[in-house]
Amino acid sequence: MNKKAIVSDFLSRCITYSDESIARKKARGDVEEIAAWQSYRDFTAYSLEEVNSGKLDDWFESKKSTNLLENCHEIGIDELEHSQRATWLSGLLSPRPLIVAASENSQGMGNLAPLSSVMVVSNTPPLLVASLSQSRDGRPRDTLVNLRDNGRAILHFLPATQDSAENVDLTGTPLSADESEWDICEFTSVEDNKMLIGQAVAAMQVSLVEERNLPQAVAKLVILKVEKLFVSDEELPINGLKVLCQHGIDRLTEAPDSWSMHVNKHHN
Repeated sequence: MNKKAIVSDFLSRCITYSDESIARKKARGDVEEIAAWQSYRDFTAYSLEEVNSGKLDDWFESKKSTNLLENCHEIGIDELEHSQRATWLSGLLSPRPLIVAASENSQGMGNLAPLSSVMVVSNTPPLLVASLSQSRDGRPRDTLVNLRDNGRAILHFLPATQDSAENVDLTGTPLSADESEWDICEFTSVEDNKMLIGQAVAAMQVSLVEERNLPQAVAKLVILKVEKLFVSDEELPINGLKVLCQHGIDRLTEAPDSWSMHVNKHHN
């Protein structure tokens, strides 16, 4: 089925569903919502007519080009304001898995923090890097302070759900030194490991190997060694896991899962 046929079939199903919903509401005497459903039904029917008439056929044509940058726009990255630069970099280098780091301070208070800069840089030994910036008032991130204090953290990969996204948003709330993100979100720890988020798809326990300054930046680059994996299924994730990702700037979404192909020349 081609793209146009799929859209046409979807709109037809919407009209059928609308007609059935209107009929049910009339039978129950729920007249308040009938006008809104009728408007939706009429608009959808009009949309279907437009699609089937051929007026919108160019919407469904694949515009293939092998020279996408032939007439490109050149942008000097240093000329951009911070927000513009961040939007370009986040939009191009994405999606990235959104990770929630759990750590503890020297008094045992738990901290949760969202991270989107974690990257694997070595499989043997298993090493990750992450960038930990300062807060707006110039304080080092609590995750960095806690890594310096006790040398470890747990990095969590979350299911791609609305609940996960909402709770991740809460973990980014600025708090005072005597408050914990665990108390303001709905994440819960597992019984025998208070740093492990029970709702996560998987997690990695990491230890701090090295901390470095990032040139011309206020952030610190940390090198982390993976010590343990926490998984709900021992089957190897050949095709990756369906986890919450950041795609673009300030947008959380599920990992892309449309077409794919296997590449293996890098094994040669």
